[in-house]
Amino acid sequence: MISRWVIGVVLLFGILLFMLPKTDEQSLSRIASASMLMCTVDFRDQVAQQVVREEAVTVKFRNKCPNLIDSLEVGEQGNVVITGKKHQLKMTLIPLVEDGKVRWSCRGEPAPFVAKMCKA
Repeated sequence: MISRWVIGVVLLFGILLFMLPKTDEQSLSRIASASMLMCTVDFRDQVAQQVVREEAVTVKFRNKCPNLIDSLEVGEQGNVVITGKKHQLKMTLIPLVEDGKVRWSCRGEPAPFVAKMCKA
């Protein structure tokens, strides 16, 4: 009876191990790219305000995630290019004005390593 119980616990433990999230480089890069996008939300909101007003973008980026973001460049039209630090990621965000609001179009490279929201 105890041996069945032990076998049951071992099988349950094995099943739980298969259910754990993957920790491969691709998965970690996807998490990092999503985090990089989250770290730039406030900055992108400021950029969006200037884009809607049709002003040249002059907002300065303050890197709140220096362990993730190596650099961020922004053009006068509001295009944002984010380069990863630890993970070799590059994401380009383009502001699209619709009904007085900005919607961000996002492309990232390498495509398999960026968050789903940033794939062309």
